[in-house]
Amino acid sequence: MIPDETFRKKEHILKSKDFRVIYKRGRSFRKSGFVLAVMPNDLPNSRLGFSISSANIKRACIRNRIRRLFREFYRKNKPRFKPAFDMVVIVRKNPGKKFLCEEANSLFAALAKEAGILL
Repeated sequence: MIPDETFRKKEHILKSKDFRVIYKRGRSFRKSGFVLAVMPNDLPNSRLGFSISSANIKRACIRNRIRRLFREFYRKNKPRFKPAFDMVVIVRKNPGKKFLCEEANSLFAALAKEAGILL
């Protein structure tokens, strides 16, 4: 059987209301300019959202790259994540143009492990 390595629409957090609820009721974990806000949900699957301010990171290509790197790590490692959690990655400061895949992977893994959602 092929593992599910897709990132479906139902796994996205898109609504402002959902983000506000996670910020208010969830727990947050910080590491080097990044924050992971986590909250259990009542859904059968986990969901992932991003909050990257254009005031902090001016260039859209860098904001999109950060999103792509974190999304890719989540997609490839979905079986390692506990089900039924909402996660929001918040970027507080610009990691620079040279933000590499390995850095994003280790950072997201460390934050998820600290949050207790990575098996």
